[in-house]
Amino acid sequence: MTENFLAELVQHQYGVQVVAEPLLLSQRDEQRIFKLELAGDKALVLRLCDPRRAYGKVLADSEALLFLNRAEFAVPRLRLTRSGERIFEWEAGRWAYAYDFVPGQNVRMDTATLEQTAQLMATLHNLVHRRDEYPLLVSWLADLQPSIANVERYVADPQWGKQAQEVAQTLQSLPDLKVLPRGLIHTDIHEGNLLRDPDGKLWLLDWEDAGLGEMLLDMAVVLGWYCVQPKVSVGTVIGGKPELYDFDEVRCCAFLDSYQSVRRLEQVEVELLGAALKFVMGWYAARDIGWEVNAAGSSGGEAWSNWAIMRSVTPAWEATLSQWANKKQVV
Repeated sequence: MTENFLAELVQHQYGVQVVAEPLLLSQRDEQRIFKLELAGDKALVLRLCDPRRAYGKVLADSEALLFLNRAEFAVPRLRLTRSGERIFEWEAGRWAYAYDFVPGQNVRMDTATLEQTAQLMATLHNLVHRRDEYPLLVSWLADLQPSIANVERYVADPQWGKQAQEVAQTLQSLPDLKVLPRGLIHTDIHEGNLLRDPDGKLWLLDWEDAGLGEMLLDMAVVLGWYCVQPKVSVGTVIGGKPELYDFDEVRCCAFLDSYQSVRRLEQVEVELLGAALKFVMGWYAARDIGWEVNAAGSSGGEAWSNWAIMRSVTPAWEATLSQWANKKQVV
């Protein structure tokens, strides 16, 4: 793919001039993502999808951005083509879309950023709650049984068998999470998808898997990845890697309190907070264990850490997390 090809493509679809060599930002998830410098000291991001990312999926990706632009939420502005379309066919069976580039830096999840992230998430969750308001669903819980079946394939693996067995058992034992209330969720909020611009504003990026889903699952991602600390005691660290984690009270409460300053958790969410954590961490562990069995090191250590965090959600920690969530709620 040549520089001229991308420049001509953007000129034809959006009527703008590319003034520098395109920069490949990422190549993942059936997409190639480019930054294109434009005349007038502006830039846009172009996502070129391959045939594995079907028309309907790409259309859904762009729908999330357009909806959030109209709601004035902190996301990049979707560019419509010259004919007013959200996406376009850049080659036969291959779809693409573009949005404005937001300058800034990815964040470190310190306590202040954690609180801002919680408020941003709660604001997102408050936008819609019904399919007549936003028709696209996130089928995360529909992946429960496939995830169990997938990880059970590895229970005899000499390196990952123990972890695979424990993940399968944990996922099988979960209560019904479909009773949780729904809202518009992102599903992948982490430091790499958060950006702070030069004015200090926090932006949320990468909306490929957004949709109407169980809001508590969004919260569980952040609690599991950014509100824990390794449990360091006899028998909890194997080969330098922790097998158990503790939940950090300061960070958990900062996140939960900040979230609930915008949106109050329903009682069923308070009660199922621990179960949601076990599902999300177990889901990621099931996926990552499969990667590790097929290519050692391919998860970057996340297969182990997601498994360890999942198994750390003991009944005692479930009760404590619910207690912290109940500590401060909007009246």
